[in-house]
Amino acid sequence: MDKDVLIDVKRLTVVLGGKRIVKDINFQVNEGEIVGMFGISGAGKTTILRALICQFKKKRWAGEINVLGMSPANRRDRVDIIRSVGYVPQFEHDNLYPTLTPLQNMEFFGSVYEIGSKESRTISKTLFTILDIPRDVWKNNLGKMSGGEKKRVSFAIGMINAPKILFLDEPTTGIDASRRYDILNYLKRLNQEMGTTMFLISHDLESALICDKCAILKEGRLLEFGSPDDLISALPSGGKIARLVFNEISNNKIKRIREFEPVKRVLRAGSDVLEVFMDDFDENFPRLIQLGIQNDLGVISVTKDTTDFKRYFQVRVQLDEEMKEVTLSAAKNKA
Repeated sequence: MDKDVLIDVKRLTVVLGGKRIVKDINFQVNEGEIVGMFGISGAGKTTILRALICQFKKKRWAGEINVLGMSPANRRDRVDIIRSVGYVPQFEHDNLYPTLTPLQNMEFFGSVYEIGSKESRTISKTLFTILDIPRDVWKNNLGKMSGGEKKRVSFAIGMINAPKILFLDEPTTGIDASRRYDILNYLKRLNQEMGTTMFLISHDLESALICDKCAILKEGRLLEFGSPDDLISALPSGGKIARLVFNEISNNKIKRIREFEPVKRVLRAGSDVLEVFMDDFDENFPRLIQLGIQNDLGVISVTKDTTDFKRYFQVRVQLDEEMKEVTLSAAKNKA
């Protein structure tokens, strides 16, 4: 395994209850990266995470997994992997004791790694400072803290053993939408200031904002893996979109837009809003406007924009559905 590759997964297949949950997955995570794995419920995200952190016996999975040069298939390696990584569960109550203070929680979990009380407090001070956990709550019971503060203490506990990799399960769960960016920024700060490699799974596509690479999972299959910018740039015209606002949208209007030859994909982005992907965007944008005028489509406004990872995810999943329909149709015709 390359020196800077901390996670190397090849042909990973996981079978649970007689069903293939993960199907022939390949990916790598390099040192210092934040890698996010995204998909709806049932995509296989949690199963992959559990395989990486040694929660499955080898009989449950096939393929190759290397974490820090060690394999979860090897009993001795499993112990060393668990001691060398950090893990933050989806729900804080799974790794926090509410009747203890943040410092007492850190001391308790530090003792699991044979870290003394004095060293735990030194580590806690560093992590709490990076995570902006107010000093006046360090000695208060966790039960009195806000959800965002508890989440940050949970991150600190995952870092108590100075892990080479921090695994995070749905890190923005339970956080108000207005605070999610703050939580993600704290993870990015840990990554930058502590040099910690991170692997997170989430259905919250906003988490891609801090990711160096993103994986898209669907029904146990890896659809795409790469940097958000590289994935978006693979869209028609590098991800440029025309956003059309209508006085009222109808199926006939959508059909007319789709029939415009340069158009590659049309997405609904609101009750009366369409987002349009085209080849040769700059050349065809004026022609699209003219199309709306000539056909009296009731377009109120047209603006240019660049798509984000959320929209890319939607496009890629939609494309997979369309390919599946084509395959099923061809099979039926052949039969």
